[in-house]
Amino acid sequence: MTSQLDRSQDQDTCRKLISLGYARSNRIRLYGSEVELVSDPFPHREGGIAVEAVEGASRARTIKLPLSVLQVARSKAEKRSA
Repeated sequence: MTSQLDRSQDQDTCRKLISLGYARSNRIRLYGSEVELVSDPFPHREGGIAVEAVEGASRARTIKLPLSVLQVARSKAEKRSA
């Protein structure tokens, strides 16, 4: 039951992240580098939420989003559902 709740919360967080600009085709700054997102946020199999991104001309790689970004998105998602 907890995993179903976590998945539901992760989906809400992913939707909020998209509305905050962490969406496919956007350019953002992560971990000190500017990257272009080639996917929308998704729950990562090892926990957390990740995106596929390309930096410069290199190939796509999976990047887990920082906890601080997830906390902001979750707090905004919770306010919306309250």
